[in-house]
Amino acid sequence: MNTVAPDATVLGGAQTGSDGRVKWVYEMRPIVTAADREVAVALVQDRGVWLAERGLDAPALHAVAFRDPRAEAVGLYEDDDEEEVLVGCLLLHRRSVLRHRGVDDSALTVSLAHTVPGRTDRVGWLMTMWLADYAARAGHDWVYAEAPGWHTGPDGTVGQLLSHLRDLGWQVLGSGRNPDGHRIARLRLTAAASPGLNAMIHCTVPLQPADTRSEPEEGTTR
Repeated sequence: MNTVAPDATVLGGAQTGSDGRVKWVYEMRPIVTAADREVAVALVQDRGVWLAERGLDAPALHAVAFRDPRAEAVGLYEDDDEEEVLVGCLLLHRRSVLRHRGVDDSALTVSLAHTVPGRTDRVGWLMTMWLADYAARAGHDWVYAEAPGWHTGPDGTVGQLLSHLRDLGWQVLGSGRNPDGHRIARLRLTAAASPGLNAMIHCTVPLQPADTRSEPEEGTTR
């Protein structure tokens, strides 16, 4: 990601330097290398500590999942004072992992979405906007996800996180338990193209990635 020139003109999230080239403040891209995966693991672990301090459960397996090279992990990076920072990450599933719950096999689903603790709601909003646009460009009508069920009351009411997700455009479809027995809330987001979003978030996540994924050898480029 390019840094911002001192005389840059700000255009939303993108910026134009004196050379006329567009420089993005945010970039959504695949998390491929082992080093980048460890950065994602650290972010998820930090979020887990933040949740634990508030008496909320955060399974350690969430962090381990980002080490799996077979998982399609993507990250939202921010250019902060000439330093690139991972501020959010999630796993993409091209074929639905929720088929047993009535979700169409071709639906796009996401899991283990995390944002860096101590930030404003803007990161979650950016990731939601990107997901809706990306799903539409990939030919999907919906994005499905799940959220921890401790945000759902026994009478179906929702807590602060689910209320926030509703404000972002997610629909709460109901609650239940995942195959591991943990209580979850089921979510759905309408796919919607945002032609101007690329002025804010530069996306290098392919719409149709290769069937096989491998990490580049050291010293090579993607």
